[in-house]
Amino acid sequence: MAAGKLDPKAMKVLGTLASQALSTIVGDGDAWSDGKSAARALVTRDPIDSVLTTVTGATMLFYLAERKVNPKVKTLGDAAVFITTCLSVGYSDIFARTEAGKAIASTVMTLGPSMTAKLFDPPKSQAPERDPALQEIADLQRQILARLDALVAAAQKP
Repeated sequence: MAAGKLDPKAMKVLGTLASQALSTIVGDGDAWSDGKSAARALVTRDPIDSVLTTVTGATMLFYLAERKVNPKVKTLGDAAVFITTCLSVGYSDIFARTEAGKAIASTVMTLGPSMTAKLFDPPKSQAPERDPALQEIADLQRQILARLDALVAAAQKP
């Protein structure tokens, strides 16, 4: 059997496991929705922390997956360069060679750009509060609109 190829029995086992995992996730709509909500909350809690955690974790995982197989991944720095490009422009002279490396890269390439796009958004805990002066202006505009509506209604009566 060629290196890197799975035998048919292993492929069948992996296919069965993937199918069961997917049906478990998708079968329970509430669990799937809860999981997505939790992921969004985690990423938006503090975007900089989320990106740094993703870079650190994915770099370590990619390095461990590729270091003995990929001649371009000799150091953590090599892995970091690859992962950080996956978070943005996707350009590097390093390519994943292992199945684990490809899965890590695909995940980072899918989620990373939207995470980095929000990198400098304020954390949820520091979201700007409503300006009391703006709230007062909005209330005044609502009162004016209500009076105008009353005038229009009165003018339309026979």
